[in-house]
Amino acid sequence: MHFSCFKDPDPEPEPLLSNRTGCVFCNVTHDKGFDVVYEDAELIAFRDRWPRAAGHLLVIPRTHLGTVFDLRAEHVELVTRMKECGLALAPGATKLGFHIPPFSSVHHLHLHVFTPPFTALGRMMYPVHSRGHGKGWSWFVSADQAIAILQSGARIRLGASKR
Repeated sequence: MHFSCFKDPDPEPEPLLSNRTGCVFCNVTHDKGFDVVYEDAELIAFRDRWPRAAGHLLVIPRTHLGTVFDLRAEHVELVTRMKECGLALAPGATKLGFHIPPFSSVHHLHLHVFTPPFTALGRMMYPVHSRGHGKGWSWFVSADQAIAILQSGARIRLGASKR
């Protein structure tokens, strides 16, 4: 039995675009109803519209990058900067990470930054699993796991990943 949604990602990433037509995260502004808490030339951070914890921020790159499937070793600096931004904005954050397709609702890379307590749904939707030193079978990868996977030259995927 073959499930196309569980296949390994395509070897070529999406082309980087500064703005993709139809992508809701390519045009994040206060005027469009986003509760922006930080922005600079590279990143924007805003409160999630449907928070799953007492504090729930999203940190996104301004340049369109589809999902974690599109990340490569050259993106370690970007993911690290996203993580540092999230921790600076939410010093009490205990979980930072990314959904893995097909379990992501917006296909523009976005880091979830959570400050507890979590809602019941929040505890269930954002599980972090590990296997040895890598990511276990999970639809959510922590920022640290993502950085380690990318630094090793591997790619993030739905299944278990090793460093």
